[in-house]
Amino acid sequence: MKYKITSTAGIQTIFAPMIDANSTTIEVVCKAGSIYETRDNNGISHFLEHLFFKGGKKYPTSKDVAEAVDKFGGEFNAYTGDEYAGYYVKCAPEFISKAIDVLGDMMIHPAFPKEELEREKGVVIQELKMYEDSPTALVMQKWQEYYFWDTSYGRATIGTEANIKSFNQEKLLAHQADLYAKDNLIIVIAGKIADEAALSKQLEETFGTLPTQKRISKPPFVQTLPADKIAFYDKKTEQNHLVISAPGFAGDDEQRYAASVLATILGGNMSSRLFQNIRAKQGLCYYIKAQHMSNQDNGIFLIRAGIDKERFDFGLEKIFEEIARVANGDITQEEFDNAIGYNEGQIQMGIESSDEIASFLGEQFLIYNKIETLEEILKKYKALKLADIQAIASKLSRENCFLYYIK
Repeated sequence: MKYKITSTAGIQTIFAPMIDANSTTIEVVCKAGSIYETRDNNGISHFLEHLFFKGGKKYPTSKDVAEAVDKFGGEFNAYTGDEYAGYYVKCAPEFISKAIDVLGDMMIHPAFPKEELEREKGVVIQELKMYEDSPTALVMQKWQEYYFWDTSYGRATIGTEANIKSFNQEKLLAHQADLYAKDNLIIVIAGKIADEAALSKQLEETFGTLPTQKRISKPPFVQTLPADKIAFYDKKTEQNHLVISAPGFAGDDEQRYAASVLATILGGNMSSRLFQNIRAKQGLCYYIKAQHMSNQDNGIFLIRAGIDKERFDFGLEKIFEEIARVANGDITQEEFDNAIGYNEGQIQMGIESSDEIASFLGEQFLIYNKIETLEEILKKYKALKLADIQAIASKLSRENCFLYYIK
């Protein structure tokens, strides 16, 4: 994996040439996720993401923006999470200059027209209601509120209906000025790159007018675990959807690799303990999954499932039996070897294309100011031993687990 980090008009920029690629991606990643919000403006980062696509100076309407990208067959999209927001255009290599032109115009010169703003409130509110009608999405939102309380990590990225209705031009422009600054974002160009010097010049001309410094920082986060080990929300769903969580390892902790392998053994794929013993043998659920998630402030083990209401207590008992076996270190060498192979294969397949490489590099460097390459990550997996997994398995002990479900 080749890449070069440079500075373009005071903005950290990553060029990642992929000789055999048939595409090129420009992505802008900014520390502008929901953890930079307060209770009063929760959801504004996500709403701002939507409004950037409503046009700028050169492409003044959302249709103009869409047509400009469609003309060269490009793909463009954006996303907002807890820690950052990202915007990208992926295209055939010969059109990357046009992609920069469109992306730069909508991000540097957004108009946030009032009529579009009011219409988009309806769109985002319908998005919110869609999540509320989806038990798998709703249980995660409710779990988030339960596990993280009223903190920046405990509030949904999409915000509340009341907040969405309160957003206006002034608030959006202020939030943009607060966070979309040269010291708070990364630009990545990945894929086939014909003329890096020309692209650097265009990036400097396009993004050079951004503010030099951000105006706000994320509030301090202190983890306070829930007082109640079990909680639920009554939604009258057809199944009981559950989240079992336990504290894990943050994104700069080397033990996160062992944690990922442990989660794979427990419930990360179709040969895992939970899939085989809870779904395949017991027929208790359609979906069941275990994973380990890391961010800059904390890490979490998560087990998720939708269980037959009539057999919910029995299902919980069986799930906790599997968790207990793993937590006690009852893991075979074969399971360990298979999980290592699975994780190695998944990480490689997950960064095949130019847009995946752009996100892989940009998000790492933005949050941690360093990059672990694919080769380095694979080396760390290969260095793990079964004993490393067994050494952290007690993190999943029953006393460390919290159960939240909707019914």
